[in-house]
Amino acid sequence: MFNEPGKSFEEGLEPIQERLRQVFDALEISIYQAAKDLGENSSKFYNILNGRAKPSYDTIMRLLEQYPQVRADFLLRGQKPVLDEPEQNGKIIELEVRYTDLPFVPTRFYASFIETYIEGISMAQMETYRVPVHLVGNHKDPVVIEVSGNSMTPQLANGAKVLAILVDPNNWEYQSGGIFAVIYRDFFVVKRIKDNELLTKQRLTLHSDNPNGGSVTVPLKDIRGIWKIVRVIDSPVE
Repeated sequence: MFNEPGKSFEEGLEPIQERLRQVFDALEISIYQAAKDLGENSSKFYNILNGRAKPSYDTIMRLLEQYPQVRADFLLRGQKPVLDEPEQNGKIIELEVRYTDLPFVPTRFYASFIETYIEGISMAQMETYRVPVHLVGNHKDPVVIEVSGNSMTPQLANGAKVLAILVDPNNWEYQSGGIFAVIYRDFFVVKRIKDNELLTKQRLTLHSDNPNGGSVTVPLKDIRGIWKIVRVIDSPVE
């Protein structure tokens, strides 16, 4: 169906935030659960539902992939019902989920992981964590890291499992705005990079999302490894 001249695709439809709200209600899931399933920041969905932002095309497509019972015609065009209605006497078909085992860095092994990385020991000798393949995507040599403490709440709770990829040292100076796992001296921390001054002052400032967590400035010479956190794999309910 083509739009009438002068009319946008969204004109005449319920706002996308209202359609998303109806989707979450029909699925009986919270915004937090939806964000967790999609590997998104829950604040992003709060902003969308409050009308302060709009979902990207990629977010909508991943939502439809994650919840195949949601009708694309409703989410994109507002045509009800919201969910596909199961066929009477039909069989319930469970789609097979493929998993992969990734190197796992639990909190209790932070110290040994530092030694493993610095001494170049094979990651194959580490403990593993099973992750659905679709959550890994095309990321090269990812690891799963368990978050320790509450310095990154509410974004990352104590005990959350996150997927991380190693950052090439040649690209350290270009990292900013995201959350990273950093080895410096004998410390292994998960923090946000806001002030990257590696090029100008040879130092990196790591921030906590929790106001009580503080920040730390690390000289370039003390940094041994940096991993970018790309998604939450699992997180406890707080």
